[in-house]
Amino acid sequence: MRDSSTESLEEAYDNPLERLQLLGSDDEAVAAFLDEIDVRGPRDREMLGELARTTPLARPDRFEDDHRRVLIAAESLRRHGHHGASAPARLGFLRTPVRYLIELVARYVVVAYCKSVAMSLRNLYWMREMQAVGGSRELELLRPARFDAQALVEITKGREIGVPTFVIGAILIPAGLSIWRLATGAISAWWIALVAGLISIAVGLLISWFVLRGAALASRRIRLSLKPPLAELWRTIGHAGNPPTDHSRRFAIIAISLTLGVWIVLPLLVTLSLAR
Repeated sequence: MRDSSTESLEEAYDNPLERLQLLGSDDEAVAAFLDEIDVRGPRDREMLGELARTTPLARPDRFEDDHRRVLIAAESLRRHGHHGASAPARLGFLRTPVRYLIELVARYVVVAYCKSVAMSLRNLYWMREMQAVGGSRELELLRPARFDAQALVEITKGREIGVPTFVIGAILIPAGLSIWRLATGAISAWWIALVAGLISIAVGLLISWFVLRGAALASRRIRLSLKPPLAELWRTIGHAGNPPTDHSRRFAIIAISLTLGVWIVLPLLVTLSLAR
């Protein structure tokens, strides 16, 4: 005959979700129970930990203040996030176009990040609003916040890049054609191949420099303004994964890859073209 402790343990294994919800916000008890049922994968543990929560907001008393700080930071980031790029004084009259191109990259990163934050906030608030009990304090907090997030989605619908696409194409297409001609051996004269290779290298290095500077500018402004209050809001909401991230690291990787390409791949193509 089975004792009551054995039956209780089997019941916990048969319906772990109910057991998790009974444990509620006791993180240590939830972790101990997950160890008990041998849940080792970090993603599985995170998912089951989220299922253990019993309220839509982890810190409802802080929600209004944290939500307002995020809106203030988003407004400031949109206004200042991609302006004020610096360029070396030795460039002379070229400083203005150089600053413009750096700010163009920063604008893309900042605007894309603001769009991602607005959409993530709207969707998260909406989900938690649907989970809130009717007439509860959490519902009173989440509904107006969701309206704010929906308005933020509308506000952030602007284009990431503020110049026509053909301007960017006018820069990239000649470099691409030069690389293609070098790769296929379409250029027969050695000096033409050498000049085309040098031009392509110069264009590639310039583009990678602009991308790195613009991504660094955007990343610094995002870290100074929106990231800290957004992380605090995510903790206040609770069990919502990680806040949205910006694309500055991706842009930096692209710029570094482009730099390596023009220093390694293009000289190799020029050498092969000359050998033919």
